[in-house]
Amino acid sequence: MDAPAVESTALFLTFTELLEHAALRRTDPAVWDSLRWRTWRECLQQADQTAGALHHWGLRAGDVLATQLPNSWELLVLHAATARLGVILLPLHSAYGVHEMQSLMVQADAVALVARRSYRGRDRVEEIAAVRESCPALRHVWLSPGSGADNVSPRTTDLPSSAELLEASPELVEELPPITRNPQAPLLLLASSGTTSRRPKLCVHRHGGLLANAAAVAADGGLVHTDTIVSASPLSHAFGLLSVHLALVVGGGVGLVDGWDPQRFLDSLRSIPATVAFAVPAQLRDLVVHLEQGPADGRSPVLLREVRTGGAPVSQELVEGVRRTLGARVVVQWGMTEIGAGTCTRPDDPPEATATVGRPVSGGEVRVVDQAGSLTEPGETGDLQYRSPYMFSGYFRAPEATRAALTADGWLRSGDLATLNPDGSVSYRGRADELINRGGLKFSALEVEELLNDLPQLAQHAVVAQPDLRLGQRSCLLAVLHDGARLTLDEVNGHLARKGLATYKLPEELIVVDRLPTTVTGKIARARLMSVPLQPLAAAPPAVSEPAEAAQ
Repeated sequence: MDAPAVESTALFLTFTELLEHAALRRTDPAVWDSLRWRTWRECLQQADQTAGALHHWGLRAGDVLATQLPNSWELLVLHAATARLGVILLPLHSAYGVHEMQSLMVQADAVALVARRSYRGRDRVEEIAAVRESCPALRHVWLSPGSGADNVSPRTTDLPSSAELLEASPELVEELPPITRNPQAPLLLLASSGTTSRRPKLCVHRHGGLLANAAAVAADGGLVHTDTIVSASPLSHAFGLLSVHLALVVGGGVGLVDGWDPQRFLDSLRSIPATVAFAVPAQLRDLVVHLEQGPADGRSPVLLREVRTGGAPVSQELVEGVRRTLGARVVVQWGMTEIGAGTCTRPDDPPEATATVGRPVSGGEVRVVDQAGSLTEPGETGDLQYRSPYMFSGYFRAPEATRAALTADGWLRSGDLATLNPDGSVSYRGRADELINRGGLKFSALEVEELLNDLPQLAQHAVVAQPDLRLGQRSCLLAVLHDGARLTLDEVNGHLARKGLATYKLPEELIVVDRLPTTVTGKIARARLMSVPLQPLAAAPPAVSEPAEAAQ
């Protein structure tokens, strides 16, 4: 099937059916995971075997299996195996701590977890054991040993290895129920960042919705079966997940990159070789700087045709830098966890189109409305709303939240501000809520504030976004202290780290002020926070030195 044909049928296909098509169409190696190449046929066979193991351990259609794994063959196999079995996959960011994992897994009633035992040189066995104890529905936990690159000394644990899932007896396949072939069945739960809630909502995505969205993107972008796509973003993020689904729907190839390092990513692009790369703007800035300031290595150039980016504002300076250093055209994409890919520029658009986030993906619609709900005039900023047949089917076990997110006629209230241009393209104007977007990963300022409520030195506090040239935004804590109290950024972040908050959510600047503006009811008046005189108490280094929480 070519891309247009897949676009018209993907709404009526399941993940397993598309994998079967890809295995028949492309018999040469298609999946690269930094160690070796494998075919789609091997993925299909390994998925059956792993599904047999999961079924043996009692997982059934409708159960939720959570994963906390980097981009890897193992994660792809689990994606395919759960799809085969009708089990719903909940991929979690590797950067999540105990706090985030517990919150999402309890929401989802996850019955099983597969997690990498180390992360950035830190053994996580005790953290994973703590998650196991705090999630009532959790029956099974498997540890993935990883590649050993972290050089972590293993601790004794009673948690079994995930190898028993990947290396299970082929005889277990015979016990499997018939393949799930309902495209309306749930495939994935993805944690929504499009909310100011203290805990993210879980978006339910169907087989047909996500895969048809990928097929529409492939048709709009001219992707074909000879393309090989490499993503610097994790498969726990809708943007990174799209790279795998694109390869699947066109029968192309995909490169799975574990972690973020500019040189290693460039080496991967060369060695595959890749034709399309996915990276958030912070990562693209790293690549441009690395190529322009680093010494020439004498190796062959990167032969990319296209770089697809999104998740944060994209400057024209960055677009020009990518063209200059990588020789690739830039496609700018806007989307949400609820939507998948919503809008994007097209390959034949003029260069200046990258100043926008493009036009709706085929099958999708956008509108911009004012506060009264009336359509705005072209060029006028308002609330961006979106509708398509590919969108999520609702928030998991949260009907009231689902109704609140959608208008009566089925448009998603995105929470973003935008301008609709006369040519149908969309210009992004920022968030309408209180999210902080650090290098492509978004989180709620309210969640961090809540965890600081019991810090005794604080009389008032608020977490706000500060602009950052490389990351887009970084987190800043505005604090009013009790009389005689003293507080350092290290104390703040130590308090949050002990509660298990992910590193990328830690404040990177502490500013002590005399008072914060409040409403008549005594709440912090967030709309007036930017008028507070910001004189930092002391300069502090960033809590995280790299942008790549968005890339693992």
